[in-house]
Amino acid sequence: MNYPSARSWFYTLIILFATVSLSMASFPEKPITILVHSKPGSAIDITSRQIANIARKYCPAPILVENKSGGSGVIAMRTALNRKADGYTVLGVTKSFISTILLTQSGITMDDFYFLACMAEDPEALITNRRSSVRTLEEIISDARAKGGKQRWLGPLVGGVDHLMALRTWDILGIKAEWIPYEGGSDALAALMGKHGVVYVGNPGDILGRPDLMVAAVASPHRLSRFPQAPTFVEKGYDLTSEVLWRGYAVRKGTNIEAVNYLTDLFRKVSRDSAWLNFVHATAARPVFYDHREFTRMVNRDQQIAIKYLQKAGILKTNRGDKTASYRLSAFVLAGIYLLILLFTYLFKRRWLSGDTVIAGFFIFTGLFLYWQTFNFPAGKLTSSVGPASIPRLWIYGLWFFNLWLLISAVKHPPEQKANSGKIVVPLRLVILMFVYVAVVQYLGYYLSTLIFLVLGAYLLGYRNHLLIFGVSLGYIGFAYFVFYKMLQVPLPELIWFH
Repeated sequence: MNYPSARSWFYTLIILFATVSLSMASFPEKPITILVHSKPGSAIDITSRQIANIARKYCPAPILVENKSGGSGVIAMRTALNRKADGYTVLGVTKSFISTILLTQSGITMDDFYFLACMAEDPEALITNRRSSVRTLEEIISDARAKGGKQRWLGPLVGGVDHLMALRTWDILGIKAEWIPYEGGSDALAALMGKHGVVYVGNPGDILGRPDLMVAAVASPHRLSRFPQAPTFVEKGYDLTSEVLWRGYAVRKGTNIEAVNYLTDLFRKVSRDSAWLNFVHATAARPVFYDHREFTRMVNRDQQIAIKYLQKAGILKTNRGDKTASYRLSAFVLAGIYLLILLFTYLFKRRWLSGDTVIAGFFIFTGLFLYWQTFNFPAGKLTSSVGPASIPRLWIYGLWFFNLWLLISAVKHPPEQKANSGKIVVPLRLVILMFVYVAVVQYLGYYLSTLIFLVLGAYLLGYRNHLLIFGVSLGYIGFAYFVFYKMLQVPLPELIWFH
């Protein structure tokens, strides 16, 4: 028997090592895409395009910027998670993502991402109107105590980065104030210049081009070279140095190590480039480079701080299990009241009982249940009356109006007793099926329970075309999946065993 010679084994090993080396060095083989959660012209969008431009010096593959705006970042995050974990999709991340994840039921967590590098920091600051009687930090504190919690602080969004800064500042300064949210920072700044508030929470760069505004205090360990007249909180004796708006980049967790190492090294090279340093300084921010370990530690710290102050402000519920139990209890209470009304009507006003009154009553009580749930929606951007709950409530008002009209019409013109007796069984069965559907949707998930409900409902209504019933039901499930989950990124209840 002839065995391979030592030279043959040596050549084989050389070929194997060469093949492995080539495969490891093959990234990137195609364009890299940076996903941005906001529209063109935003800070993270401009930052990402600048990085893509500078990275051409160090990366042979093109780097593209793709805008996926909507959902305060949920759509961009979901898009990144839906793509392959191959390193060719990079997500631009900002501190605002923490609030988005905490305040929405998207099913996304910060742990779903591998944080590559933080590239820039912009310290938070308290900004006042030079023409106001309250300008300095000392005057802000004195005025807040004199007003007993009625001092008005301005900024964008409820529960956002700037609101969190305000909540933590009030805690550390030992004062109370009101948060007045606006649609955007420019609107809030205009309100400050119009003296509709005392303090605007933002970044030092917000005063550039606005000579009537000044920085009362900045969350930085030392004074900023671009704003030497702006005092720090530390100077005034308050430990506020870590409140910064950071911008960085991440990939989907599970991305192969070769791509991770390449991208990390690429961001490190960009962070040292003179063009990048000049760009960041021009935006009044601070260029940094925090690698995965340091960046992840900062994200986790900021998330814990956000949870603390969002819970303290009553914006984030402390026990989601209690909320779910409250939903179930309210559903069963309303269902019980509705069934008692049906029983009373059957015993004393049987002529009112018809298919129309049963269905109308069911949807009226369903509207009550849905309306109750809207009180747990996050507060709005402008006022407590305008926000995520507004559109659902408008639909509920329409549901009530139509079904009240149907109910009154059915009571005023009841059908004959003989004709009515045979027509109430099907609506009652359908109502019972609806109650069962609402009860099991949290366990079987939206898609499976809806499919069962549609099929059984069609049979209860007398349809017997099996192919049509299943075709329409499956078609709706597919439509709901692509529209609500894929396009609108709406998290629907999942099968409980999938959690």
